[in-house]
Amino acid sequence: MDMGPEMGVYRMYGNNPENTLGGMMTWTQSPPAWLYYIHVNDLDAALATVKRLGGSVVNGPMEVPGGDRVAQCQDPQGGFFALHSN
Repeated sequence: MDMGPEMGVYRMYGNNPENTLGGMMTWTQSPPAWLYYIHVNDLDAALATVKRLGGSVVNGPMEVPGGDRVAQCQDPQGGFFALHSN
């Protein structure tokens, strides 16, 4: 998936297009890292829980191609993770 000239190409992989297991991209604005995605049924409720427990929403929520929604978060200890809902 072409993310534009600043972000490059986002490559998704998995067993088939209906069963995506992950994705990768080159992002030169930070050192290499993993960002774990956690599937939740209700993204807005999950984000409220993140904030209530001392975490923060770093980016999003936003709709991604295919209609799903994601948000990147940080826990109180500084760890990054993302939440995903359909």
